[in-house]
Amino acid sequence: MKNPIFNISKLIIKKDNHKVLDVRKLDIHRGSCYVIYGDIGSGKSTLLNVLFKKEKIDKNLVKYESKDINSIASSTYNKDVCYIPQSQSMPWLKVTVENYIEKKVNTYNNLSDPKKRISNVISKMKLKKYLPLDYRKLSDGEKRWIELAVAIASDTKVLLIDGFGQYLGEDKINILSKILYRKINYDGATVIISTHVRERLARIASVFIRLDEGKIVSVRSKGKSKNNYRGRPQKSSPKKSSPKKSPPKKTQ
Repeated sequence: MKNPIFNISKLIIKKDNHKVLDVRKLDIHRGSCYVIYGDIGSGKSTLLNVLFKKEKIDKNLVKYESKDINSIASSTYNKDVCYIPQSQSMPWLKVTVENYIEKKVNTYNNLSDPKKRISNVISKMKLKKYLPLDYRKLSDGEKRWIELAVAIASDTKVLLIDGFGQYLGEDKINILSKILYRKINYDGATVIISTHVRERLARIASVFIRLDEGKIVSVRSKGKSKNNYRGRPQKSSPKKSSPKKSPPKKTQ
């Protein structure tokens, strides 16, 4: 097996002298989807913040591609790892959704043909109607959808999504699930998702990790199959009724 993309060892995060995260050992492998679930306050968001270098930690507790994440410059790290938080930042000046997407995607200057990537994600995520609108006036759900589009177009090695499905209806969740499935299984991306509704992710998840009071209490792996994903649950075909037998003819 190849080396994990993330190694976590003896990681403890305290706030106000209270442990909010206590992960003794966790390896995260590339080309997989990890679903981190648990109650509110279980440490899900804190773990994602650690992986995006938003929490200060000691040396060598978390490694990315065998390197201590503290030793990697943020400008370099952020080209590999994209984070979608639960709440979105607001631009100060008026900006159309189209310009907002272009500006944010172009910060990932390692991309080949960013215009094509943006065009593809606009088509797949049905964003055309949003393009001329002022980003600041979008609803929370619309902003989240745009941020997810930026993350997908940016084509990073790792996607961290905090609060999967938040503000999104079933149609958008199905579209997003299909796109993530392809990124994981065909592009080799690693997707790490926090949620409290794990059932929505059964088709794309490789590993389910349950947190409780900051500790990992269960890890459940699931075999991946590239052939069993359909985006929506398949309707079961009605059972064929056996042909009715004609009653025997009466003999004279």
